[in-house]
Amino acid sequence: MDFRTLDQQLIDGTWRAGSLGKELVDRNPYDGSQVAVFALADKNDVDAAYRAAERAQAEWEAVNPFAKRAIFEAAARYVESHTEDITEIILDELGGTRLKAAFEIGLVLDIIREAGTFPLRMDGQILPSTIPDTENRLYRRPVGVVGVISPFNFPFFLSAKSVAPALGAGNGVVLKPHEDSPITGGTLLGKIFEEAGVPPGLINVVVAEIPAIGDAFVEHPVPSVISFTGSTEVGRHIAEVAGRNLKKPILELGGNSAFIVLADADLDLAVDAAVFSRFTHQGQICMSANRVLVHGDVYAEFTERYVAKVRSLPVGDPHDATTVIGPLINQRQAD
Repeated sequence: MDFRTLDQQLIDGTWRAGSLGKELVDRNPYDGSQVAVFALADKNDVDAAYRAAERAQAEWEAVNPFAKRAIFEAAARYVESHTEDITEIILDELGGTRLKAAFEIGLVLDIIREAGTFPLRMDGQILPSTIPDTENRLYRRPVGVVGVISPFNFPFFLSAKSVAPALGAGNGVVLKPHEDSPITGGTLLGKIFEEAGVPPGLINVVVAEIPAIGDAFVEHPVPSVISFTGSTEVGRHIAEVAGRNLKKPILELGGNSAFIVLADADLDLAVDAAVFSRFTHQGQICMSANRVLVHGDVYAEFTERYVAKVRSLPVGDPHDATTVIGPLINQRQAD
């Protein structure tokens, strides 16, 4: 399947255009070619998506756990049977290399399969009571609807990491992918779970720009939880808005990771690991090694080897199997 055709909103089980009256051109970051064009969503579309998820969640909660698990197994089979097509959209939309695509697809399969065990793990406890002839019972219950905001760097996995467990625990989901990865981080997951057989409206995908929807995605009365992966600055704002509206924020934010090389380090291993950490997906990862701290006794030798290793990395078209360094996601990141 050509996943570039997933260029619409998924709301209440229907693929349709957004209502904003403005288009988003999704471009290949390597050559600037057009991948897809989306008619963007507005606040009314966000409302429709949340209302649909709320309705569908009531139906989903009543589905028996073995049937739910079967749907996750079907979702994993769909990913496996479309691995090459998914690889192509990761290359085209993200500028990720084939190695990065394979790694990301593997992570998605793992999280879908793990989430598929959740329906059979929604257990409870019986605890002692201070009142004679009574007992306290604790039950696991879905929170209802989860709003998910995902980033551009590992969008297929980082969207799935929030979406699949939420569905597995019995919740409905509204997913807003990053504008630079609307397919890989959004509509692709909607298609996978739609094909696997979730009830219509259980997973919704709204492709929107923040200026058009503002804080409506977080402030909406339906979702109980907002899951966000992205920058610390935006995460802080989402936490504030969620807190004011008594919603639980789940945040995975930016890092400033250190890589430390001691005097007795294996320098070949240290150089390979440091370069891998810093330059995987062009360094567009929250846990990339932003600071390399090297003991003075080996600093000169490490630096010489590190620079030589970096200069040897093949740069170019992600479709070329030998490419290690592809493009940055957009001009703003490059600048």
